[in-house]
Amino acid sequence: MKNSDIILGKKSLYKAEIFFNEYKNEKVFILYDENVRIKCLELFLSYFPLLKTSFFIEIKSGEKYKSIKTVKNIIKELIKNNAEKNSLLINLGGGVVSDIGSFVASIFNRGINLVNVPTTLLSQVDASIGGKTSINFYNIKNKIGTFYFPRLVIIIPEFLNTLSKNHLISGYGEIFKYSLINKNLIWEQLKKNDFKFDLNCESLIKKSIEVKNQIIKKDIYDLNIRNILNFGHTIGHAIESSQINHSKFSHGICVVIGMICESYISKKLNYLPEKTFNQIKEILISNFPLHKVNNIEEIIKFIHNDKKNKQNKIKMVLITKIGQVKYDISVSTQLVRNSLKYYNSYYD
Repeated sequence: MKNSDIILGKKSLYKAEIFFNEYKNEKVFILYDENVRIKCLELFLSYFPLLKTSFFIEIKSGEKYKSIKTVKNIIKELIKNNAEKNSLLINLGGGVVSDIGSFVASIFNRGINLVNVPTTLLSQVDASIGGKTSINFYNIKNKIGTFYFPRLVIIIPEFLNTLSKNHLISGYGEIFKYSLINKNLIWEQLKKNDFKFDLNCESLIKKSIEVKNQIIKKDIYDLNIRNILNFGHTIGHAIESSQINHSKFSHGICVVIGMICESYISKKLNYLPEKTFNQIKEILISNFPLHKVNNIEEIIKFIHNDKKNKQNKIKMVLITKIGQVKYDISVSTQLVRNSLKYYNSYYD
């Protein structure tokens, strides 16, 4: 399946209006959570008045609701309102809405039409792009999922005005990841950024999407090089899984912690020079609101369930220099444990 068409910025919204007009005689469903209903739904409908007659499905916000139970509730609503093969599901929200809504779209009637409208920085640069769908299972993040590309992704930077500083900073966690895995100018730009949104905001979103799409086009189904998008995520996702019912850190912050730990591992395995490691560590620690992680042994248990693992060996993406990483590298449990202890030493 080809990559999704992406509309970025208010000046291009007329293209989305033309697209939605194709569904004027079909049933359209809009999925969102209570936060999006309060902050974004009215603004979205003001851009596309023809969608005011859509069917609206609301789910609870939060990673713990990215579950089979929520999937069943969404499907019940689709069935109750006689959704058909040609119906359209619009995911209006952040990463949870995008992941679970896309999963439902991929399995309902063996696939219905899908549009992603990400409302957070994190989802605009990551979750809504690339065709991955997922739900959590047994508290393991993204353990069940499919590949299913939306027909359209609509990115409206104006939604970012509704976010808290913590949500914005979480999105920056993923943008920093892009700056470290790809040879581009994002790293230099980010080093000077104080997390205030200025005219560079849309530019950063665009650059991040370009990096992700370049990688996905080479490996749509995550068989090899697409793994590099998981830098920081082996440990980051395990931290998320360990606190899924009592969220202490956002996804972006977990990824930042993961990048520090995985950079440490890269240094210890002689992939990354110490000078470069110190530069990465200092920039991440000084720019993000980080805290000590608890339950290191529980985190390690979740790492042993990571989808990249092979033959019971932990496989990780490691960094060799700014803009260059290697994937499918075996890492010992003890080295993972040491990296988390090293990270925690900054907060003891």
